[in-house]
Amino acid sequence: MRGMARSWCMIVATVALAACPSRTPLSKLPEPADDHALRLRVAHAEARRGAGVTELVELAGHGEPAERVLAVRGLGRIGGPKATEALRALLTDHDAGVITAAASAIGVAALLDEPEPSAELTKELLAALETVAAPHKPIVIEAIGRAADPSAQDALVQLLGDKDRPIGEAAAFALGRFGRRKIELTGSGRIALGVLAQSDAARTYAAVYALARAHVVPSSRTASDLAAHARLAPVLMSLVDEGAPETRAQAIVAIVKHDHVAGAQQRLEKALLDTDWRVAVEAVRALAGDKGTDAGRDAVAAVLARRFTELDRGHQAEAHVVIEALRALGPHAKRPLVLMSVTALASAAATSEKVQGVTYGWIGCLATAALVRASETPDLTFVDGCKLPDHLRLPLVAELITAKVGTLTERRTALGKLLAHADPRVRVAAFPAFAALWAEGSAADHQAAVATIAGAIGSRDPIVAGSAIDAAPSIYVALGGSDASTLDAAVIGRAKTEQDPELSAAILDLVGKRTISVGAAGADACRAGLSGHPVRAKAARSCLRALGEATPAGDVAATTPPEVDVSEVIGAELTWNLETTRGPIVIALRPDVAPWAVATIVALTRRGFYDGLELHRVVPNFVVQGGDPTMSGWGGPGFTTPAEPGGAQDGFAAGGVGVADAGRDSGGSQWFIMHNRAPHLDGRYTWIGSVKTGQKSADALLIGDKVLHATISVGNPP
Repeated sequence: MRGMARSWCMIVATVALAACPSRTPLSKLPEPADDHALRLRVAHAEARRGAGVTELVELAGHGEPAERVLAVRGLGRIGGPKATEALRALLTDHDAGVITAAASAIGVAALLDEPEPSAELTKELLAALETVAAPHKPIVIEAIGRAADPSAQDALVQLLGDKDRPIGEAAAFALGRFGRRKIELTGSGRIALGVLAQSDAARTYAAVYALARAHVVPSSRTASDLAAHARLAPVLMSLVDEGAPETRAQAIVAIVKHDHVAGAQQRLEKALLDTDWRVAVEAVRALAGDKGTDAGRDAVAAVLARRFTELDRGHQAEAHVVIEALRALGPHAKRPLVLMSVTALASAAATSEKVQGVTYGWIGCLATAALVRASETPDLTFVDGCKLPDHLRLPLVAELITAKVGTLTERRTALGKLLAHADPRVRVAAFPAFAALWAEGSAADHQAAVATIAGAIGSRDPIVAGSAIDAAPSIYVALGGSDASTLDAAVIGRAKTEQDPELSAAILDLVGKRTISVGAAGADACRAGLSGHPVRAKAARSCLRALGEATPAGDVAATTPPEVDVSEVIGAELTWNLETTRGPIVIALRPDVAPWAVATIVALTRRGFYDGLELHRVVPNFVVQGGDPTMSGWGGPGFTTPAEPGGAQDGFAAGGVGVADAGRDSGGSQWFIMHNRAPHLDGRYTWIGSVKTGQKSADALLIGDKVLHATISVGNPP
């Protein structure tokens, strides 16, 4: 029996990407047998979506064990009522491996589709948990965290104390996913997690992660909740300077989440000097962010010089700490210590021989922006001397306009210059400033703002249209009860015809929020989206519900696979080599996990698609993201790929590489590399591999850095 359990765990980890109790790194798993034909068949069935469900259901029910598990994974990725019904039936299968794979697939489908959790499905998952042996339980528990309703929380809390380490760990991660799903953690749950946080390293991280992601509703706290809240404080504080860096960083996130910043001040100040930049970044956010205090901001200002010294010595990732501090301290630049530290930093950056390029540009521009905020006579033309390209430095002016820096006349002039710029990335940076100017502006200003946003919503440029859709809610708020028909007409007109998954989802969400004004025209626009891309169809159903309209049940539509050669990558050993402005990054790709996504990366790379593209998004201690030809976040290759998420708990660890998307089946060319572990991404985003070498280069990347050249290697390069 033990040998059978081990073999099934390997199958599920390799095929369904569910974490085994041993937590063997996926890159170290034994090579699977030659199953090229089977994988190709399943990949094509997956890509056909609705048209492939029947084939996968048949294979999942009657194939050989490995065939069944692979087909089950595909059903979870397709999702929809028909696939989910088949997966639920497999929860009572005679084979524990199939039960486990079915639970994992149900969890994946739930993350992608976000259906209303049902008590019936919860009971089925809890029953499945009882039928499988210990090695399989963590995978089923993972699925409970993704798909079950709140009634499963008591069972998960009980499992935290299980003597089997992987089971307790999985239960903690599941409670963390409850938090991500806006299911409030009970007081007993918080206490139990606090106890688990004082366990071994793996369970400590899982517990702290769950606490950091907890859904907190202060107004609903009972006496027991308040007691649990108080008991957590010393536990979290003790972890700020203990254990692995990822645990220390998560402990700080949890301290902020549970409002313990004031009590943890001394620990957090010590963390500002942590040898790991990721911990220091979280300390900066805690002390200088929205829940910070003036004393905390002074503490951050006091360490700026020291962190810059480390950067000047060649530790490139230290730039994240300095830049994050400048962003947080900017609004408080009039404080004497902040002003003195920022002034000294600007001078040090200007004379440094090692801090050059984009790093110098960001530090210099952000420091100067902070000094402008502190000035009695602020000059909104300060960016003229900044060493960043227009699309990076000019949005800093928009931030100052939004913060009401300068006179109204000066802000109007600066806004006009931004709106007249040739680069759409600069123009759209001005959109949030309209609402900020509204209270002081004239009727003419208001008319211009509405006309600009309404016109931009109809733009053919996705950067302009998407940014206008994002800015529209604040304009609606500013309008109050005034006539919004011009904006409504633009929104409904775009909603009726937009096919792009991300844009259509955003515009339909906006229609749904305009319940009173849009009326029948809004409902018609929502219905038009029901037959579109899965992301659009999902948004259309949400829109109709918001408008009080009937939402017809719909299954997954048939689709055509993207025009990339998936047969070329299945079974191949592939390496993605990125030469960046920070150095080389070598990524081991996993076509056995995500054949369509890997085939897309391979095809685009060989076309030279990625050469010269900037990194458009960096969130320190989270991800660095690139691959957008517009270098704005709104672009792609002109087609989308099937979603191929798995269920592993540790796919998205530091160095994990994934495909960015806006929902099911909307990925394309955009990719991201993890700075740190993020369990909530597992099962939701497509994981395509991990960094083999060059993680320091990946960690050092900033917005504006580039992929100079990308290549694909076949086989195992030296």
